[in-house]
Amino acid sequence: MKQAWEWDYEMFSGAVPVKDRTDLIQWDNLLEGKFLEEARQMLESGKGAWTKPLPESKAPYSKMLGAISSMANMGYDVTEADKLIPLAFDAIREDRLIDLQVLNARVFKALAEAPKIEGHPYWSYVVYESFEQYLQNAQLCDYPDYRLPGREELFDRVHAGWLGEIIGSALGTAVEGFKSSRLWEVFGEIDGYVKPPETLNDDITFELALLEAFREKGYAIDSDDIADKWVGLIPFAYTAEEVALRHMRSGIYPPQSGYLVNPYREMIGAAMRAAICGALAPGRPRLAAELAWKDGRVSHHNNGILAEVFNAVLVSMAYVETDMRTVLEKAMRAIPMDSEFYTVLEFAFEACEKSATYREAWELCEEKYKHYNWVHCYPNMASEVIAIYFAGNDYQKAMSILMMSGQDNDCTGGPIGHAYGAMLGTAALDKKFTEPLEDRLDTYVRTMETQSITSLSEKTTDAILKHWQE
Repeated sequence: MKQAWEWDYEMFSGAVPVKDRTDLIQWDNLLEGKFLEEARQMLESGKGAWTKPLPESKAPYSKMLGAISSMANMGYDVTEADKLIPLAFDAIREDRLIDLQVLNARVFKALAEAPKIEGHPYWSYVVYESFEQYLQNAQLCDYPDYRLPGREELFDRVHAGWLGEIIGSALGTAVEGFKSSRLWEVFGEIDGYVKPPETLNDDITFELALLEAFREKGYAIDSDDIADKWVGLIPFAYTAEEVALRHMRSGIYPPQSGYLVNPYREMIGAAMRAAICGALAPGRPRLAAELAWKDGRVSHHNNGILAEVFNAVLVSMAYVETDMRTVLEKAMRAIPMDSEFYTVLEFAFEACEKSATYREAWELCEEKYKHYNWVHCYPNMASEVIAIYFAGNDYQKAMSILMMSGQDNDCTGGPIGHAYGAMLGTAALDKKFTEPLEDRLDTYVRTMETQSITSLSEKTTDAILKHWQE
């Protein structure tokens, strides 16, 4: 029987990007409510749940196949869900939408009831349930002599971090969801925007919610504070975050919101929003890790949270260290070696060590993790390791490697771009990246639909200075 990951990989491998696009998404529809309705329909169990083009890159994505394959990768027997896949595609082809609604519900029922597979490799690793448990096996750097720079320098680093992230996200949203070989066929090596950049996506959405909670309570915020901001400020979400939002609106708060019947809980969503946790704790990796854990458990679990911790620590240390390779190696030590997520970082690093080029290293990782959905954190975090290893302190090279790796590369370009920006400052960011943004950030966060990147950086800087001594 054909398994979910095989259906998924076939769709992913066959997708071809379109070159020389100049079209922009009509995001103004969002303000009129039309986009929200489209998003709602996509998230509900209709045709779009099985295959729907992404808003900007136009790559096909199946949240149903992703759900099934993710549960399988977490050591659950998803045979009953796999059996329903061809029936669902038959229903789509024959336009039997009522039958499709039932089949979709049955898939999620099968996943909720899927038994653990005894002896599956996933269960041979430690499952991390709490920050306290994590701390027992993490090796976090300490910088006791670090002091915040003056406000002007701090602002420049914060501003560069946000710019680096927003650029990385904009680069990635135009080409996300494609296999590396397809990107090479169509674009060659990407070294800039392949279409006019757009900043409205779901990547930064959740960071703005956390920042609002932090502005009010500082480092004392807990997961419930973050959850409240999600419920109040964020109208819709995708995959793990969508499940969590639905839970929280029904009164199911963290950690259950991240774990309960959430097949997407180890996907990239938590890692994509990690940069703010590191930015709010510059030079304080342990604190960055704690913020990331509080944030991650809202929608994720175990390896999904560890991925957010990894990216948060990267950003935090970028304020202190001067070499990104050093940051990478220290951030890897911040992940417990008995976690499955650590083996992903280790495999990617070893692939770099024995490869002459980043393409060779990525081919090894792409093959190793091909049975993971392209939104899963494993292949994406492997690409982050490769990008930093081969790019060194070159921001543009790091972004190029991440773009050419494919996968969910707006979710990798964002946090890694933030780390590079924080380390290098605004002077290191080429105008070909910054000028097209026109200092504007569009979001679908309520009350924050449009703001300048400068004002966001000011707000972040002020929040750090206000709460730093706590």
